[in-house]
This record gives sequence, C-alpha cells and structure tokens, in this order.
Amino acid sequence: MGYAKPLITIYTEHFPPYNFSNKGQLQGINLDITRALCKRVNVDCQFELLPWTRAYYLAQKNQSSGLVSTARSPERESLFQWVGPLASSRTFFYRLASSDHINPTELSQLSAYTLGLARGDVYEPLVHNIGFVKDKNLLNFAHHYEYINLFFKNKIDLILGSESLLDYQLQQYGHNSADVVKLIELPVDKLKGNYLAFNKSVPKEIVDKFNHELAALKEIDGLEQFRLPYLKKDD
Repeated sequence: MGYAKPLITIYTEHFPPYNFSNKGQLQGINLDITRALCKRVNVDCQFELLPWTRAYYLAQKNQSSGLVSTARSPERESLFQWVGPLASSRTFFYRLASSDHINPTELSQLSAYTLGLARGDVYEPLVHNIGFVKDKNLLNFAHHYEYINLFFKNKIDLILGSESLLDYQLQQYGHNSADVVKLIELPVDKLKGNYLAFNKSVPKEIVDKFNHELAALKEIDGLEQFRLPYLKKDD
C-alpha cells in the first residue's frame, strides 16, 4: 500500500495582500508561503476562505486544521501550535487625505475619533488600551471591506494599516496610498508577527517540520520571493 499524505485544512480570510481571493484563486504573501511549506513537508493542504470569526472558530474545533495569517498574541498562545513568524510589517493609524481636521500627535488623542476594525481583530485589545470603546468610538464589522468602504465615505475617521503594504490593500477598493495620511504607529510589542496556527491535535512532528522548512526558506532570501509579487512597483 502506498503512503497517504496527511491532509490538513488551512482556513484563511480575505485580507490582502497576505491572503485573499483573486478571481477565485486563493493567493497572497502568507498563503503562498504556506502553500510552499505544505509542499516541502509533503502534506496535502486544502485552503478555505471564510470570514475571520468563522475561520478562527473552525481552526480550534477541527483537529486536522490550521489558520493563516494570525497574530501570535498572549491571549491566543495556548490555543494553537505555531509556525512562524511569516511576513508582517509595522502598523499605523491612517486618516483620509481630505480630513485635515484629524491631526492627533500622540496615542492618547486618537480616541477622540472613530476607528473601524473587523470583529475579533487581534488589534482590538491594543486599541482598547488607548481609549477605544466598542460601539462608541470602536466600530466592529464582520469583514474588512465593510469598514474600508465606510472610511472612504467619511463615515469612519480612522483605519489601521500595514506601512509597506497599505497601497496594495487600498487598490482592492479602488483607492491608493495617496488617498490617506499616515498618523501614529500602533505599539504592537505584545504581538509577535503573523503566523500559521495549527490545531492542538496536529502531530507535533508535522508542526516542527513546518518550522524547519520555514527557516530554510528564510535562509534563501528572507521570504522576499514571496513579498515581491505583491509590493507596489514603481512606474
């Protein structure tokens, strides 16, 4: 009898450029990294795109499953087995370029404005610490695109974005980085970057192999081969 490869379902959400659907094709920096790792470890990985809260729930419930990309926060540490860090970058608050009246110079001033976040977002505890209160100045949505659309309609004052990849993210909604202004960096010391999180029931030797192969990929070019297709290209 032939050897049957382990089958693992990897749940993900629509969060370009890390993971997203493009004309029905699942892709993104961290999705591409994960796909390469599955091949190197000789595991059959089946990818499924879902709303974040559903993906997060299923990755804890289904034994042969994982989740990408997710931040390795203290609250999540004991819930999963971790592979990473994958690709990530610094996070800042942004306002519309046309909203000149929004000019906070320190973190404590940000809570005077409204912020949109996806429900269950890893940044939620961090923004709570600087004065954002759910359903008051912190507005939660099921999907990222819901608050992005409201932001560009001047219904929400602030969004959070990745410094080096925001332009790509905004292009998905018909905008670009010229439409926004970078304000203040969100301190993310408690977060350890983006990870592939495996269910606790996935054999440890498989998780160890994933981490070993990730280290090997980083030795090649620091994961640049995966970032480059998604970074803004100069005209």
